[in-house]
Amino acid sequence: QCSNIEPLPSCTSHAQAHVKLHRRRVAMSCGCGCNLPAPRKDGNLGMFPPAAPEPSEEDIYDWEVRDSSTPFWQHATAGSCAGVMEHIGMYPIDTVKTRIQASPVPCGVLDTFRAVYRERGAVGLMRGSMVIGVGCVPAHVGLFGTYEFAKAALLDLEGEEHQPVRAAACGAMATLAHDAIITPTDVVKQRLQMGGYLGAVDCVISIYRNEGLGAFYRSLPTTLTMNIPYMGLLVASNESLKRFLHLDGAGGSRTGFSGAHWYFFTAGISGAFAAGMTLPLDVVKTRLQTQGCFHQPPASSSSDAPASAARAATHPRYSGILSTMRVISREEGARGFFRGLGPRVALAMPSAAICWGTYETIRRGLMSVAGGGGT
Repeated sequence: QCSNIEPLPSCTSHAQAHVKLHRRRVAMSCGCGCNLPAPRKDGNLGMFPPAAPEPSEEDIYDWEVRDSSTPFWQHATAGSCAGVMEHIGMYPIDTVKTRIQASPVPCGVLDTFRAVYRERGAVGLMRGSMVIGVGCVPAHVGLFGTYEFAKAALLDLEGEEHQPVRAAACGAMATLAHDAIITPTDVVKQRLQMGGYLGAVDCVISIYRNEGLGAFYRSLPTTLTMNIPYMGLLVASNESLKRFLHLDGAGGSRTGFSGAHWYFFTAGISGAFAAGMTLPLDVVKTRLQTQGCFHQPPASSSSDAPASAARAATHPRYSGILSTMRVISREEGARGFFRGLGPRVALAMPSAAICWGTYETIRRGLMSVAGGGGT
């Protein structure tokens, strides 16, 4: 009975609770003495808009209705596939972005692309992809696993309230787990993208010998400083866009498979927005990770590297976030912090759509195969 809903600070709050329970298909009648009419067939009490339809059980892209009983291995498998698809699919653009941001002189997208192609051919655009492909698997397990647990703890998954700040907090916590795992492999990946070293093993040995173990984590503070607001902005923006477009349960009419493309659209736009807002920190991170990287022909050995390159590795030019920002500001001005804006946005937009879309699709598919619900 409605009279069992407590506390009842006002008839308005009672009506909201009444609507929410009616949407859960709980058979009720109004007997609490508040003089509110019983719900009509459309769930309306006469003082609120009609209730939004519940997301269809066949909506494989329903990102907001989480099944807490989903086994962790399904999140892990879906997250791993999403990470590989995201990083490998957009890797050539990432190589161009890294070259532009690490260059001491301004350079364009086409000029950078031609330079990479002249050096090593089309393979040069994918150099280091195997390293990040391996590293992103455990990193994305941590990312999506933490994200799911955080959502279950912080968000009201059954409610109608817009919660962008809490959603951003979930994204930030997921980023901590992701970056702590992937940063060392990201350092190796970016060094290989610059064209130096014989391969991944040679790169790891050379960095450890010349710069020490700390070089693999030198950029971690900057990476976290960049990626925490990046992921927070992405998740919060994505939640807001979906409500604005009336997706999911937010008064939405675009539920089901027919509206699947809107989920990719909102994720892509959110990724581009977050990438543009955090670009200066991405430039700082790239400078920290690629310093000490020297250029050498494909057939040469790291032992033949010039002594000046070894000295540069032993005495890094950048030592932290503030020192890197001071050097960039002094030598390149404000424009130096916005190097690679086009490639970064072009990378972030499809990456966000691919990552989140792949994750949700595979997770729902695994739930269906395992008999855990969903389609």
